[in-house]
Parts: sequence; C-alpha cells; structure tokens
Amino acid sequence: MKTFSLLVLLFATLVGVVISVAIGQRLYVEETQAIEVEFSHDIDDKARVLEQEVMLNIEVLHALKGVFISSENVSREEFHQVATSFLLRHRNIQALEWVPKVTADERDSFENNQQRTDPDFEIVETSVSGDLVAAKKRSYYFPILYMEPSFGNENALGFDFASNSKLIPLLNDSRDLGTPIATGGVDLTQVYGQKAVVIFLAVYEGESNTLTKRRERLIGYVTGVFRIADMFDSAIKRTWVQGIYYTLEDITNDKHQALYSNLSADVSATLHQSHSEIVYQRPLTRFSGRQWQIHAMPSEGYIAERRTAFPYLVALFGILGCMVLAIYVFFIMRHSHMVNMQVLGRTRDLNEAKKKLEALSMTDSLTRIGNRRFFDDAFEREWQLAIRNKTRLALLMIDIDNFKSYNDTYGHLAGDKCLIEVAKAIAEALHRPSDVAARYGGEEFVVILPHTRDCLSPAQRCCANVAALNIAHSSSTTRPYVTVSVGVTSIIPTESDDMVKFAAVADMALYKAKENGRNQVFVDAEAIIPKAP
Repeated sequence: MKTFSLLVLLFATLVGVVISVAIGQRLYVEETQAIEVEFSHDIDDKARVLEQEVMLNIEVLHALKGVFISSENVSREEFHQVATSFLLRHRNIQALEWVPKVTADERDSFENNQQRTDPDFEIVETSVSGDLVAAKKRSYYFPILYMEPSFGNENALGFDFASNSKLIPLLNDSRDLGTPIATGGVDLTQVYGQKAVVIFLAVYEGESNTLTKRRERLIGYVTGVFRIADMFDSAIKRTWVQGIYYTLEDITNDKHQALYSNLSADVSATLHQSHSEIVYQRPLTRFSGRQWQIHAMPSEGYIAERRTAFPYLVALFGILGCMVLAIYVFFIMRHSHMVNMQVLGRTRDLNEAKKKLEALSMTDSLTRIGNRRFFDDAFEREWQLAIRNKTRLALLMIDIDNFKSYNDTYGHLAGDKCLIEVAKAIAEALHRPSDVAARYGGEEFVVILPHTRDCLSPAQRCCANVAALNIAHSSSTTRPYVTVSVGVTSIIPTESDDMVKFAAVADMALYKAKENGRNQVFVDAEAIIPKAP
C-alpha cells in the first residue's frame, strides 16, 4: 500500500512537473507575443511620425511654389528670404532650389542676363570624368538658378537637371501629374555617409487643369534636397522608445535600396548570430511616387526590459502546488458556472419584464391599441423608411363625431365602452400587418399606412365599420348612431419634407371632413368623398 501510494505520489508529481513546465512555456510564448505587439506599435508610432515629417517637408515645396505662382518675377533676394525662413524651421533640409525651364532659343539671353550679377554663371552638366562643363545643346534645360543655402553650393548653380537621363522621367512625371515626384536615395557629397532624397514640384503659369496645359505652361520646378538620416532621427526623437535597430529602405518597383540604418557592423553581426525572434517590417504611406519601408529589430536590452521572470516562477511554484491549484481552480470554475447560470436566469427574467413594461408603455390602457407614444415612434420609423425606400406613406386622422354630446347623454362609462368598440372597428379595417392604428388622444385615432397605393379604401372601411356597430347616439347632429370623420393625406417624403407639417395636413383634412358635415372622408383637403350611408 505504501509503495502504491508512493508511486501515485510520484506519478502525480511528474504530471505536475510536466503541466507546470508546459504552462511556463506557454506564458513565455505569450509574453514574447505581447513584446512583439508592443514592438510593432512602437514602430508604427515612429513610422507615423516619419510620415508626418516627410509631409511637412513636402509642404515646404508647396509653400515655395506659392511664392512663384503669386509673383511674376521672384528675385534672388526674395527667394533667399523665403527659403531661409523654411531652412530655420526644418533642419533636415539640405537645400531648396528654383529650377526654371529654359528653351534652347532662350539659353543665350538667359545666361547673359544671369551673368550681370554672376559673371561666372553658365548652364553646365557633368562630363564623363565628373567635371562640370558647358551643357550640350538640347531642346530645353532645367538649370539651378537659385539655391539656399548658397554658401558651399556655388558649384551647383547652373547645373542642368535635363542632362541627367535618370532625372528626365521624374521631371516629366511631376510636370504631367502636377504632384511632387521624388528620386531614390542619392549620396550627399557635403555630408559623408548620408543619403538624401530630391523632390521636384512643377510650377505652372496660369491654370493647369489639363495635361496639355500643364505641358505648355510649365515654367520650372521648386526642388528640395532632404537629408534622410536627419528626417529619420528627428522623427525618432519625437518618440520616447529606445533600443530599436532600424533600416529604412526604398522598395519602389520592388527594388530595395538602403537609405538609412542605425546598425553598426558589430551590432549587425551580433544580431545575425543571435537570430532575433522579433522582426517587423512597416511600409510607409506612399509619397511623391516613392515607397519606403522600415525594417526593424529590437535590441537585447529592449527585450530584456520587457521580459519578466513570471513564466519561470509559474513553472517553479507550479511544480510544488499544481495539484492543489487544479482542485482550487475546479471549485472556482464550478462556483463561477453556478453564479453565471443565476445571472443568466435573472437577466432573462429582467428582459422579459422589460419587454412587458415596454409593451404596456406603448399600449393605450383603455382601447388596448397603440397609444400616442407608440404612434410617435412608429411615425418616425415609417417616415425614415419611406424616405430611404422612396415609397408612399399615408396618414389617417379619425375623430368620433359629436363625442362630447355622447358622453353628456350616455355618461363616461358608456363613452369608454364606445371608444373601445370604435378602436376595435378601426383596427379591423386594416388588412396589412404593417398598418398601424393608435389612439391619438381623447376621441381621436390615427392610422399609418406605409408603402401604400390605396389610402382611400382603408379610410372608407373605417367609416363603414364604425357605422356598422350601430351604437345609438340620439344627440348626434349627423346620424342617430355613432359615426366618425376621417382626414387623409399621403406623400412620398424626401429629406426636405417635414413630418410635422405632413401630420398637420392630415389634421386639416379631418377639419374639412367635419366642416363638410362629418361622417365622411376628406383627402388632402382637396376632394370630398361622398358620405357613408
């Protein structure tokens, strides 16, 4: 017996160890997934900030374009003042440039005009050896005329973008689309090891709402050179999370070009050896014809800050108390199930009680048809449905003729019984489930006929049904029995129609029915229907 008990105890312990290890491993996996989700959110935040940074820089070009649109001749000094103000606010801009369009016929006069203030100015291009030489003859040129900051960039003045065959499609796209178009990453000679992106934005003279006009009225381009690393670093500094390694890539047309990376060679080798289990790629919103993507990996420190000892502690303490915990959880679950069943039962009872109360609140206590609140809800609902479905909606206003004298003659108890019988007769006159009858107030009733083609027949049946009750009414000025008058109107409502005015038309029709002798139907205050027999 003792051996058997020991075996059972050993088996239970082994089962507990396996379960505890499995739970610990599962918690470890879930924690890793949580870190991965948090990591992706951090990258998404940084990506959004970078997107905002890029858009802000592009807005600078639009603002600079506005200067050339609003002025026929922007001087070098005016360009200097405007561009400098932008450069002070946007530290990641390497240069802002004005690149006019110069035709072959205009070249000589253009160069002569610029040489008045800059004797060395000429339109140049890069030779095969990399030297700047006079630009070859071509049908048009796009030389850099203004550039800020000008200091250190003097050699770039006059450089013809049209001399670069790779830039011509970009210039044409910006011209034809009227939108900013960006290059891929280009190396900056002024800042070693850093890449930049050049963005062109076409400027037109006058309207440019068609492709032909854009091509004919192009006067040049405002151009920005933006340092990618500085843009990225500026975006990163605006978010607090650290310990993330990034690589920014240009994946336009499925061609991967590394634009920026904060990975050193040593760190890259370490990550490669560690086989990081978390890698996240986040494409940025496409801009200026380019598609960028962030490739990110967390550092060991990033993961260590978020990794806890909880999975290990669960496994350790689970080995010691897993069976007790299982029993405890079993009782907790059973208790929870019992509580849930009680809650469900009470909830069901409350819902049933709520439905009954709602039904009572919508029912007239005397006639047992819908009350005024029920009518208001139904009227609003059917009005909106008729607007949406463009169907006809009819409204019948019904009033018992000479009902006050009936009460005075036969008493209020008889009057109540009369109301009950009339309400029943009106309800029986309606043949469709969608038709709605309600007590409007006092001796007035109302009927809603949604999606109807014939609103006259139900109104006539209401008159006929009430007359068929043959309820004696000796003091009536209309008939020796109880009768009703009915006002009818219908409409295919639109958003501009007013349901209150629509109801007022039905009430006016009822007034006309009474004015014309009662015991009749009056439609839309336009046509009197012959009196019921």
